[in-house]
Amino acid sequence: MQERFYITSLITLLVGLVTALLLFLFVSNSLKIEQRDTFHQQANNYFQSVEASLQASRELLISLKSFIHSSENLNRESFEHFAASLLKDRDNIQALQWVPSVGHDRRKDFEMQATGQGFGSYQIVQGQSGSITVSSFRPQYYPVYYIYPVRGNELSLGYNLGSHPATLSALQNAGDSGQAVMTAGVRLAQQQTSVWIYYPVYSGKSEPTAIAERRRKLLGFATIVLRVADLIAPASAKVATASDIQIIDLADQQLLYGVDAVPVQGEQHYQTTISFAQRSWLLNLQPRNAVRYSYFIPGITAFGALIISILAGLQFYQLNRAHYKISLEVASQTRALKLSEQRFALAVKGSSVGIWDWRDIGKSQLYWSPQFYHLLGYRDAEIESNIEQFIDMLHPDDRSRSERLLALHFNQNTRYQIEYRIRHKNGTYLWFLGSGQACWDEQGKAQRMVGSIQKIDQRKKAEIESQTYAADLQRSNEDLEQFAYVASHDLKAPLRAIGNLALWLEENIKEHLDDESANYMQLLKGRVARLEDMLAGLLQYSRAGTNASQIELTDLNLMVANIVDLLAARQQGFAVNFNLPSIEVEQGLLNQVLHNLIGNAIKHHHLNAGEIQISYRMLSNEHIFSVRDNGPGIDPSMSDKVFQMFKTLKPRDEIEGSGMGLAVVKKLIERNGGRVWLESTVQQPGCCIKFSLPIPVAAVA
Repeated sequence: MQERFYITSLITLLVGLVTALLLFLFVSNSLKIEQRDTFHQQANNYFQSVEASLQASRELLISLKSFIHSSENLNRESFEHFAASLLKDRDNIQALQWVPSVGHDRRKDFEMQATGQGFGSYQIVQGQSGSITVSSFRPQYYPVYYIYPVRGNELSLGYNLGSHPATLSALQNAGDSGQAVMTAGVRLAQQQTSVWIYYPVYSGKSEPTAIAERRRKLLGFATIVLRVADLIAPASAKVATASDIQIIDLADQQLLYGVDAVPVQGEQHYQTTISFAQRSWLLNLQPRNAVRYSYFIPGITAFGALIISILAGLQFYQLNRAHYKISLEVASQTRALKLSEQRFALAVKGSSVGIWDWRDIGKSQLYWSPQFYHLLGYRDAEIESNIEQFIDMLHPDDRSRSERLLALHFNQNTRYQIEYRIRHKNGTYLWFLGSGQACWDEQGKAQRMVGSIQKIDQRKKAEIESQTYAADLQRSNEDLEQFAYVASHDLKAPLRAIGNLALWLEENIKEHLDDESANYMQLLKGRVARLEDMLAGLLQYSRAGTNASQIELTDLNLMVANIVDLLAARQQGFAVNFNLPSIEVEQGLLNQVLHNLIGNAIKHHHLNAGEIQISYRMLSNEHIFSVRDNGPGIDPSMSDKVFQMFKTLKPRDEIEGSGMGLAVVKKLIERNGGRVWLESTVQQPGCCIKFSLPIPVAAVA
């Protein structure tokens, strides 16, 4: 019995050891497979990311080509503006270029034209022995004409890409095939390898099919310069394991990226081929260090058959944990995909934009997104989505305009964007902003078009109301100006007649007038003159700021000196002090403001002599002027009233005036975006009026 126990124990021990060994081998192999599959999946994602980046560059190149082809007057500014929008968040692209095809007979005219467009002394150049020289004779040149960004690529301007046999071959291949062609790698000065992708641009509305026609209609090449290292870097984050990466151009076995040789170690080596723009790249990926596997579990199984169940449990635990990791990864990727799809659907639904898709322009069937139906008051698929239904829902006044823009887009690739009215389910018409983009086949025939509608009903109605209000305001201003003219012209005539009658009456009965009657006669003539001044001031106020003068460099010292002479300030005993610069300003406006302020300072001074100080300082966005005198000053409580129409601080019997001078100043300054205020301090008696004028944007820049 005891022997059987030993035999059983021995068998149990042997079975436990065998079981432990089998479990150890099984789990070890599973871990190796898991690590290999994980690495291969990461490597596959990595290479798909690289391929997606290349395809994105192709789409960008197509956009650049379409822009160049559709631009009637392509210039440097428009090219750089469009290229900047394309290169946003595109760090792997070194530059976008426009490379025209220039025959030798056009070389001099081409260089003169480029120089005239602000390129400095533009010449077609070539690289020779490590330096840049003027390009030698060639029947055809392919110089870099427009480039963005210019910074860091200045030496590329004018460089003849046809001066190198490899790039010339790629250019000719692209021009003859009509397809995008990528060059071999080029090692730049900063030891980074870059490639050029050329996409030919032909004249005419449709792409030529024959080689001879393509050569005859070739205008040039839309070009992208890609840094291989920058193309690889974003995708490297997809590989968690430190790895050696190697990219080889199969055409000439050129190493584009990585080390010269990638050692093959075990099953985790990954290799694939990417074909793009008539070139093929071989991509190798190998973990940098050999994978080490844990032998902890076999060591535990060596303790004996007595703990075989524990070891087996641990083995199964490790196995289940490995499978659990894989299932978590799959579930995580599945959730991420669902979240991405849900995010897109919610973004479209929440953005108040309805999507439509005309999958086959030869047919009438359309696709309308649920949000499209919702914007028009319908449930999803409540009505048929076809072109006839859409035309019926368009406002009759907008149909012909929409059809005309659509035809221009199909035939001339013009931008399709339109504001039109679409009938809501309740029968009312709402304003929408519609836009779309078609794609064409090789014959230039539109095949498919995708677009959107965005509700702009409130904005459009507000815009219409604003236009109506502006028209009413313009009409009101014209009526006011007409009233001012009548007040100044038609009322002046009877006033002048009254003044003349008073003068004649005084002359006729002068000898019979006593002192009181003579005083009344002088009072009558003074009131007539005062009313004429008030009417003249009213006319000046109504027309203030209506005739804007041109902003120009103005010598302020010369302007103030002329005003002082015109007012005869020195002859009246007033010293006007100033030391002013020359600035960019609206000369007529400033001249009228300073004339009124200096004249007021002289008129309202309580002495027969005085001093006036004109000062100036410049802030970041405005000019500040001040006119200070040593007169009686103005009570701070009157600081607002002095700028009102017909307001004077003293009775007009003491100081004759219309009371319009400061009102005109205030209107002129505020009409031009400035401000005017009264400043008084105990330390400096007198009156100080300050005003500001905004600095023109061009002057600030």
